[in-house]
Amino acid sequence: MSPLLYEFPLNEKCRSYLRLDDLFQQLQACRTLNTAGQAVALFKAQLDVLELLERCDLRTELAKDLASQQARLDAWARVPGVDADALAQLSEQLARLSHALPRTPRLGQFLREDKFLAAIRNRFAIPGGLCAFDVPQLHYWLNLPAERQQQDINGWLSHTQLLQDGLALLLTLWREASQFRPQRAMTGFYQDNAEQTEMIRLRLPAELAVYPVVSGNKYRFTIRFMPVDEMEIGNLDFELANIK
Repeated sequence: MSPLLYEFPLNEKCRSYLRLDDLFQQLQACRTLNTAGQAVALFKAQLDVLELLERCDLRTELAKDLASQQARLDAWARVPGVDADALAQLSEQLARLSHALPRTPRLGQFLREDKFLAAIRNRFAIPGGLCAFDVPQLHYWLNLPAERQQQDINGWLSHTQLLQDGLALLLTLWREASQFRPQRAMTGFYQDNAEQTEMIRLRLPAELAVYPVVSGNKYRFTIRFMPVDEMEIGNLDFELANIK
């Protein structure tokens, strides 16, 4: 069995990054509406993205984080045998995205002004609030030709594509640069320094019936491994990577 991988952010910015990345993955999985129920999942993910974007404007922070990765690429360029063409493409992507993000209009503005999405958004808080008699606009849309539905979906997603591309690139570089190290949690507890750490990644054997609970701030973080059942946890070996 493959080991289980967990990722935990240690600051609010990184929490937003990971939540948005997860929502963008949901959108990509649902965007073709191949099965029943995918439309509701797609609208829920799209409106959750909009909710997060209303709480914080990530354009400047993400642009800074992308620009800071250039030094990492410069270091990789000095490694013997590295793929220079691939690095050049990454460098070009970094430059393009870090330049474009701060200059794009406020993310989600078009989606906030979309009357159809607004009508659906107001009903999500009501249990079963997406019935045809609650949102007849949605019932009408669900019966449009697939080509028209896809055109609308592509239009909605295009307004956050730049953010999605930037996040995907940054998280890929963070993850590729992270190096796992063996660690031991004494009686299921581990604590370490969190200086300049954006997030931590944990790898656990899948056969272990435990899950990690992480708390921390910019100075320190703690990991407590909790049992799925009532078993008592002793010393536990795992792998840890700090992303800075």
